[in-house]
Amino acid sequence: MAAATSGAPNVHYDAIVVGSGHNGLIAAGYLAKAGKRVLVLERRQIIGGATVT
Repeated sequence: MAAATSGAPNVHYDAIVVGSGHNGLIAAGYLAKAGKRVLVLERRQIIGGATVT
């Protein structure tokens, strides 16, 4: 029996950063600068964590 697929693209990331606060964005930036494919996940509609008002 064939496995069901959702039709979503098969995307590979070297790192997944959970949270787009200051530290998450800094970590993602360093990883991207090092040539890594990075995905940043954020539960809110804006980035910045506690740095936004």
